Amino acid sequence: MSLKLDPNNDLAMVEEKPSGNTPVMEFYSGKNVLITGGTGFIGRLLIEKLLRINVRQIILLSRPKKGKNVQQRCDELFGSVVFMNLKKDYPTFMDRVKILDADLQLPRVGLSDDSIDYIVKNTQIVFHAASDVRFDQALKKAIEVNVRGTRDLLRICEKIMNLEVFIYISTAYSNCPNETIREEFYTPPSDPEKMIQLVEVMDEHFEEHMNKTVNDFIAPWPNTYVYTKALTEDIVRQFGERMPVGVLRPSIIIATNEEPISGWTDNIYGLNGVIAGIALGIIRVMNVADNNAADIIPADTVVNGVLAACWETYLERKTESFVEIKDANSNVETIPKARTKIYNCVTGDDNPISYQRIYDYSIEVGRHCPAKRSLWIVCHNTTTNRFMYEYMKFLYHLVPAFLIDTYLRLIGRTPRVMDLYRKVHKFAAVISYFANGKWNFEKSNMRSLIEHLTPEDQVMFPCDVSKLVWPDFFWNYIHGLRRHIANEPNDNMDEARKRHKKLQIIHYFIVAGYYLFWIGLAYLLFKWMLF
Repeated sequence: MSLKLDPNNDLAMVEEKPSGNTPVMEFYSGKNVLITGGTGFIGRLLIEKLLRINVRQIILLSRPKKGKNVQQRCDELFGSVVFMNLKKDYPTFMDRVKILDADLQLPRVGLSDDSIDYIVKNTQIVFHAASDVRFDQALKKAIEVNVRGTRDLLRICEKIMNLEVFIYISTAYSNCPNETIREEFYTPPSDPEKMIQLVEVMDEHFEEHMNKTVNDFIAPWPNTYVYTKALTEDIVRQFGERMPVGVLRPSIIIATNEEPISGWTDNIYGLNGVIAGIALGIIRVMNVADNNAADIIPADTVVNGVLAACWETYLERKTESFVEIKDANSNVETIPKARTKIYNCVTGDDNPISYQRIYDYSIEVGRHCPAKRSLWIVCHNTTTNRFMYEYMKFLYHLVPAFLIDTYLRLIGRTPRVMDLYRKVHKFAAVISYFANGKWNFEKSNMRSLIEHLTPEDQVMFPCDVSKLVWPDFFWNYIHGLRRHIANEPNDNMDEARKRHKKLQIIHYFIVAGYYLFWIGLAYLLFKWMLF
């Protein structure tokens, strides 16, 4: 045990990480690991942890983006605060990273023959974390990246000489039309191979028509992301019949709990965007059922779950039984008996938290660390009534946006708040399905995995959500959003609090004026009716 400062600046006892190797650490030590999606949110954390537990080499598949080549993107990647501690402990860690040009949207994942040859000869473990996570992505591109990209990657990995494990990171909502999500494969909404063939012959006219009717086509799946994830899981299932494959399904991924730094996130997807919007005074009303459970999971909990699941998958597939099959020419082939295990990496019933509790924690902490450049004070309202939502959206979002933009025009500046709220409302419409839905996630495999970890590995790879203390987590979470998303330094906190107090006074005057207006109107109406 050791001492460290807790969020309230008090000394608290915390568990130390094991100083020596643990069974899971020994499994990864000296291994060559291929990662897709390494420049993404989970990918960065996965790379950092793998380098910290002494893998031999990271083979990183990356593509040029926004005018930057692969090397420039990776220089930017390793300049992230996520790798700050790693640089101190392992100054030459970049020597253990090999970058290969790749693009999941292209056939064969956009890999050259030389790159494929290197992968086949040198890789032992594969983590497939890359996917197009946009809910409103066109179906054609979503299938090309998520479905065909995974299939083509698996075809390459099938040829790897010393493949030990292939882990696919899916989503707990891949089968969201079902109220109960078990740790098993489900019948896909369509034949994934036929869907790949369809988009490969799709011309511009057909694609345009498909984009207009996509919601009807993919129903009851709410968006192309979860629809293509369901298709991809069936692809993974098929390859898992002859390869050592494991699947991890995380739920709503939010900021880190403690590793490598607490409260870190680099995006405003999903709930991150909602909480950031509330903290910045942008989102003031949401169409959500407050009492619904929000199945949120810290990003580092997911990464530790991925690493632990890979270790267990290796052990189980190594000792599995085999079966003999005959092809059309009566040739006998020995293949492992299919035992692909799925892990629902979710909160579930282990440590549930409602949306109302999330808002309460966020608002409470947000008042202690307001952002200096916030649009308004932290003030949040929720409703499940569609009419009330539209009315409150007009009152709390559109009217202030119109007034602020009018003021900006008058002083010669570019109006931008109304455009901001158009994006906010589009985003809110996309996530309302998940905010108002209820699911029962089974997680017996995940619980069993945690039990199989030694006490030392449970400390080194913490993935037990039952041990999360939500108030402490949200203290770090909101401070992290302020620092990493709003880009606000700690030294402007006093100025931000003074500004927040001024906005509070203005807010109370506006609210008082609003109620006085309705009281006066009711009085006049009552008086008119009497006389």
